[in-house]
Amino acid sequence: MKRILIALIPVMMYINVFALNPVREYAVRPSDFGLSYEEVTILTEDNLNLKGWLFTPKTLSYKMVIISHDGEGNMSKMIEIASQFTSIGYNVLTYDYRGYGESDDFNINNNFYIYAQFEKDLNAAIDYVKRYHSKNRNINLYGSGIGASLSLSIGANRCDLISKIIADSPYLTLEDVKASIKTAYGKDMMLPLGYDKLLLEPKFALEAKGGSLNGILLIAGDKDPVYTVKVSREIAKIRSKISTVFVVKGATMETTFSTDKNDYFNQIKSFL
Repeated sequence: MKRILIALIPVMMYINVFALNPVREYAVRPSDFGLSYEEVTILTEDNLNLKGWLFTPKTLSYKMVIISHDGEGNMSKMIEIASQFTSIGYNVLTYDYRGYGESDDFNINNNFYIYAQFEKDLNAAIDYVKRYHSKNRNINLYGSGIGASLSLSIGANRCDLISKIIADSPYLTLEDVKASIKTAYGKDMMLPLGYDKLLLEPKFALEAKGGSLNGILLIAGDKDPVYTVKVSREIAKIRSKISTVFVVKGATMETTFSTDKNDYFNQIKSFL
């Protein structure tokens, strides 16, 4: 019996990755690492306040990256990624979706894979950067998991402002990712109803829009049974002239960055 329980632990942990899991407390803050940052408030179109952290590089720069996390925990998990971007001269805005961290309350059912309202949150982050920190088309997006596909979808819709998109472990459509999770882990995820496919699904957003984007970098671990290399390559085909797929060998969604941090960020640096 003990052997069976031990064998099930990795599977159960992985299933939890797909469920929204908001954490209110920040385990760490950028100040714990001596990073230069400012706490900011981002107002959404439906009048919710989101907490954001604005990181600045050591030298003056007008380049910007907006980071969207995967719905597990809060933006504190993205501090190391943010520091990598500042090290190569980028300003960085991380933010928490509604119901996460110190953002305004929002009732989240942990069985949901994503909420349609999260597109309002990324749009609000882009609007904030446009209003206060960027006058030119020098905004780039980085996202992981649901944040990756939000970045692709919203970025395609806002390619008048967005230059490049880095999407680590994206899905193609919501029905596709729901089916993949069910097949791989037997888990039924809840999806929003009546959502706009152009705002939440990269397939439709990139097909209809996104022609003016300057580049798309898709990252996939070759051991991930849901966010597969095949999915990233299918996304890349939609905008083949500007898309690149970076395959992390031996990795899953959870370990694409940690498998080889230097190689991971060198790929991003080269892409940018």
